[in-house]
Amino acid sequence: MSAVRQLWDLLTGSISAGEFERFLRQEVPGAYSFYRRTMRNIPQPGSSVKRVARFAWYLFFAFLEKLTPVRRLLFAIAVFSFGAWFLSDQSQYAWWSVLLLILLLVLEVADKLVTKNELVIAREIQLGLLPSDPPSPVGHHVECYTEVANSVGGDYYDAISCPDGSVLYVLADVSGKGISAALYTTTVQTALRLFAAETQDPRELVLKLDTYLRGQLRRSYFLTLLVARVAPDGTLTICRAGHPGAIHVDVSESAVLPIRPPGAAIGMTTGGADSSAGNTLREALQCARTVLEAGDLLIVVSDGLLEAVDQEGREYGEKRLMALANAFQTDEPAKFRDRLLADLKDFRQGADLRDDVTFLILRRDSEPA
Repeated sequence: MSAVRQLWDLLTGSISAGEFERFLRQEVPGAYSFYRRTMRNIPQPGSSVKRVARFAWYLFFAFLEKLTPVRRLLFAIAVFSFGAWFLSDQSQYAWWSVLLLILLLVLEVADKLVTKNELVIAREIQLGLLPSDPPSPVGHHVECYTEVANSVGGDYYDAISCPDGSVLYVLADVSGKGISAALYTTTVQTALRLFAAETQDPRELVLKLDTYLRGQLRRSYFLTLLVARVAPDGTLTICRAGHPGAIHVDVSESAVLPIRPPGAAIGMTTGGADSSAGNTLREALQCARTVLEAGDLLIVVSDGLLEAVDQEGREYGEKRLMALANAFQTDEPAKFRDRLLADLKDFRQGADLRDDVTFLILRRDSEPA
């Protein structure tokens, strides 16, 4: 009985209503969308019965194409064995069908676990490339946070020290998720660090990155980023390319001010290295400048935070973030980070993240000595 009880606990112990809801609302539609995108044929107009039958056949064919040739053959044998049992009522065919399906399931699970282990390693490498203790100008304090929706993500942040004591803060977001987006973020981070040795002007950095990436980004990918240069005297220069704007909390005026200089995302305008895409971005890209006084707060977030949803599909939004910043203007960056994460968790009410969440919080504590 103990063995049966252990098996029962293993099968049912971790199942909850939330797990079932996730299975029905995310996993099943996600699998359907994956196979639907790879269908080579689309059913043509006809009777409803024929359309459904053709659609089911094409969807089944798309599934078969994802199996390796040997596993595809084993699956076919299992299906035919089941059909033979159904028609002849000979139980040995049913056993062969079950054994082959179990073998295929074991192989597919093993592949998934190997891939998951590789993704864990990739995530560790990705986190290792982020600054664990990001620098800040004298008299300032910064806190950064990132959380991915999948094992690896397309968000990243960086902090690059300048010779004059300023610090360049970068938040970037490559469209999509997974390994491909993570590889692009590594390319962007490496390129920006190299370009920062030539210029510390945020606008020129974005333009250099655009020139470098033009023709490298695949057609379906684009990059949004925000570069903020913070000087020891509190001078703030921000340039953004399609990224959500920053938020300036002016403590002396008790004001929460959005900072949104114009600029298009990199990769949204297609073309080769000699096209007019670079000129278009140069014309659109502008910087915003202000000064952080003692006690002022700077908040920069990715769209994954603003577009996080609750169980009803409502988005977190910039208004809620600005209201939170206004209510807790005097918080230290670490305390405000924890408060923001708690508020986001309370808002989501268990809903899964749809996109990576990354943000940066910087406070000017005092005048430089």
